[in-house]
Order: sequence, then structure tokens, then C-alpha cells
Amino acid sequence: MKFQKTIDLWASGVIEALENGNLRLQKGQWIRCGQSKKSRFVQVKPRSKTIHAVHPKGAEGVSTKRFSEACKFW
Repeated sequence: MKFQKTIDLWASGVIEALENGNLRLQKGQWIRCGQSKKSRFVQVKPRSKTIHAVHPKGAEGVSTKRFSEACKFW
């Protein structure tokens, strides 16, 4: 599976498509929540309707270390 252009989770129908499996994203896919800075997708839990992502923190953005830790945690 290839990475896609940055996905806006708040765009119409995107969250529903993730929850029902019509849209599948790879770990590390760049996503955006509306007009926010880019975040990195970790996973979606369809049963609990939870989307896990690593959001930018200050000027450093999304560090590789924080992303790796989130992947291990979830």
C-alpha cells in the first residue's frame, strides 16, 4: 500500500470511511485535523471508534521518537 497525500480527517465522510474500513491508512501516514499542522496516523479501532495519531508538539513537530513510542504503546 502506498502513502497518500495528507488526509484531512475532518473532511466530509473521512472518519466514517476509516471506521467502516472503506479507507485504510498505513502507520505513519500524514493526516490533518482541519486546518491544524500535520499529524501522523497510528491506527484506528473501529469497535471503539477511536483514531490514534501523534500530533505536533511545539516547534519540533512530530518527532520520530514520539511516533515510535506511540506505535509501541498502541
